[in-house]
Amino acid sequence: MKCMKKVYFLVWMCLWGLTGCSDFLEEDSKENTYATSCSDLNELLVGSGYMEHQVAYNNTKFTIKTASGPYFPWLHVMDDDVEEVVLGNYTETNSRYKLNPFYTWEKDPFNEAGVLFNDPTWGRLYKHIAVTNVILDKVEEFTHDTEEDRNIIRGQSHFLRATYYYLLVNIYAKPYDPISAATDLGVPLKLTPYVEDIDYKRSPVDSVYHQIVRDLKQAIHYLDGYEPKTVRRATKSAAQLFLSRVYCYMGQWDSVPALCESVLAREKYQLKDLTVTKDTGWIDANSPEIIFSQGSHSTNFVFKGEYENSTDGISGYRISDELHQIFDENKDKRWMLSVDTIDVEGFTIYIPRKVRASMPSEEFSFVSDNFTFRLSEAYLNLAEALAMTGREGEARNVLEKLMKKRIVDLAPITESGESLIRLIRKERRREFCFEGQRWFDLRRYAVSSKFPETKSIKHVVYDYAYGDKSTPGVYRGYYQLPDYPDGGWVLPIPTQEIEQTEGSIVNNDRESCLFYE
Repeated sequence: MKCMKKVYFLVWMCLWGLTGCSDFLEEDSKENTYATSCSDLNELLVGSGYMEHQVAYNNTKFTIKTASGPYFPWLHVMDDDVEEVVLGNYTETNSRYKLNPFYTWEKDPFNEAGVLFNDPTWGRLYKHIAVTNVILDKVEEFTHDTEEDRNIIRGQSHFLRATYYYLLVNIYAKPYDPISAATDLGVPLKLTPYVEDIDYKRSPVDSVYHQIVRDLKQAIHYLDGYEPKTVRRATKSAAQLFLSRVYCYMGQWDSVPALCESVLAREKYQLKDLTVTKDTGWIDANSPEIIFSQGSHSTNFVFKGEYENSTDGISGYRISDELHQIFDENKDKRWMLSVDTIDVEGFTIYIPRKVRASMPSEEFSFVSDNFTFRLSEAYLNLAEALAMTGREGEARNVLEKLMKKRIVDLAPITESGESLIRLIRKERRREFCFEGQRWFDLRRYAVSSKFPETKSIKHVVYDYAYGDKSTPGVYRGYYQLPDYPDGGWVLPIPTQEIEQTEGSIVNNDRESCLFYE
């Protein structure tokens, strides 16, 4: 208990009074003498370095107005994998009410019924960064601990700092475009725990990505040989897979194969053969496919919530018709194992449910629905890199190894050139739908140096018909997100950050999307 008090005091001193980015960028570490060992720093990592594990399975646990809710649930409703569903009567406790401004790509999506609130995400991620900066500084003092213990702390801290800059730059900045990344505004970089007398500004996207790469290379180095007993701690394999993803985003495909091949060579991880499994779910903390996971799970509430117990009806989100159509229901076992159905009068609503557990008592079987690394990504990143660098035969072989574990009686893969790239992208969409990757993928495809692919997204909206709980809503029209870069492809910088820095941090250009009746 005494040790825990020291660690908590360290956390408090790191975060006390920090309400915005400018505060996080200027925290003072002079009081950080209360950690005296790597054991203390390890507790700090678990308590404040990693994203909190939580399952937002009901309205009480689901909030986007404060930093106590799930991480980025709105990522699930901005892309082309979702459609709105309205049944029954109006209520302010469902996900549709809370996430509609993101679904319709409003200029200022952090609002509730038109009333703006402060976006907690920016500050929440910079808090995590502040903790990793403190730990990376402090661990160098503990020469009485073994080098192995210090490396484990270093490696996890570098991995986590890379995580939060990756999320920040992909949420609040443009995707990495090799042509303009050196001038496109990214997010502020703060890598030290002490006060610096400078005006913080948004670093270029290129600078942020290169810092992510540096951190992940350091993580790979320091985590060599570290084998934790839980998937909720960073490892060398997780850092390698993460770095391969980042290189794909940057279009540096030559750097990808060695990283993915190293991960695939590990006997510890295995693809689950969905064509023969009898399981009712296939992605949970005990799956042999999970390499790493941190953060929250909110898919069940976003798409289903407490519908079974609701007397008002069902209002929220469902799997889009477009996503449904790219699955072969009879052969692709991912559809069979990843979807729940709600039958109402005249039609069926499809809901994603990759993890079957739904009760609070089972929450530790859940993995994050927006920051989980699975073995299948190593196959898809490798296939993408091989295809982009002209090694198409090898790319088809790698892709086939994955798809044979997912699709019954898989036909030979014969695609080449752009058709092969489109197949890989389609397979990535099927594999990772509702895992927090689709929105980022759509952005990066739009600026890819090879086979760029832009897409406009249409989101239909309905009004309540105010009948019984099965009464369908009335079609009202649709919102159209234009091809990148127009519209709402980049979220706005929180207003409080712009005000506190007196304009040093400038906002993104973002406009509300047009509504069509």
